[in-house]
Amino acid sequence: MDSPGRAELVIVGAGPAGVSGALWARTLGIELRVIEQAEEVGGQLGLVHFHPAELPGIARGNGPELAAIYAGQLEAAGIRAELGVEAQSLEPSARGVAVRVAGGRIEAVAALVATGLRRRRLLVPGEAALAGAGVSYSARRDRDRFANRDIVVVGGGDGAYENALLLTAAGCRVLIVVRGRPRARAEFRARVAADPAIEVMEQARVVEILGAGEVEAVRIDHRGSLVTRAARGVVIKIGMAPNSEWCSNLARDAGGYLEVDARGRTSAPRVWAAGDVARPLRPSVAAAVGGGAIALADIRAALRGE
Repeated sequence: MDSPGRAELVIVGAGPAGVSGALWARTLGIELRVIEQAEEVGGQLGLVHFHPAELPGIARGNGPELAAIYAGQLEAAGIRAELGVEAQSLEPSARGVAVRVAGGRIEAVAALVATGLRRRRLLVPGEAALAGAGVSYSARRDRDRFANRDIVVVGGGDGAYENALLLTAAGCRVLIVVRGRPRARAEFRARVAADPAIEVMEQARVVEILGAGEVEAVRIDHRGSLVTRAARGVVIKIGMAPNSEWCSNLARDAGGYLEVDARGRTSAPRVWAAGDVARPLRPSVAAAVGGGAIALADIRAALRGE
């Protein structure tokens, strides 16, 4: 990365909200730096294996293809996202705000937090060791590899139920493990109930994923009793968590999402947030892009004293 130093605006995150904010900052003549923890631009777009049809202006392209478009737009605008740079904390500074990174601080007059979400993990034995060897977080991505196998899907929301239906369409036999009661919408629950290849186990939680080199079975605590079910894959769909721990000095809601007003202002002076980390009404690429634009309009007004 560039050596820690100064900028008028530092944007943390290069997903749709951060890219939108960066392009607007360049258009508005704001000196900026963009840092991103991942090794590529796009944020969660790398996990989207379909075209987001609600996004206007883009006729086709899945998540990684959209991420490549965004990376190209940054390059065309002369903006170099500093990749592989993790924000460690957000601190006050004489200029306004500072983002601490490995090796020092980036001081700026203003900051835009656009760090998005990450998939929740089970954090049970075997999950990390068997990641990519049967442990998956997307049936859409892995269903061809899982075709005609016994698969466990963990979760009780729309994502879990939709993934189970995708898997049975590929010939799988699926066990859905739901920690409490299903939360999926009625449409998904009805389709799952009508699918003879799907079994739902409520009041249950996965406590261990078993296998030597690849997934072979799952140990489940079902109403206080341990049961072991053979499986060749585990798809984990237990929701998302905001990447907000590094700026814990900002006001957050019970879920850890940053609290912002209609202009993207956080609880700290000179700090704005946009995108999924700020819990938009409808998480989407379109909402993230719009949130970045709205925040930059207010940032420019603050920087120029308007």
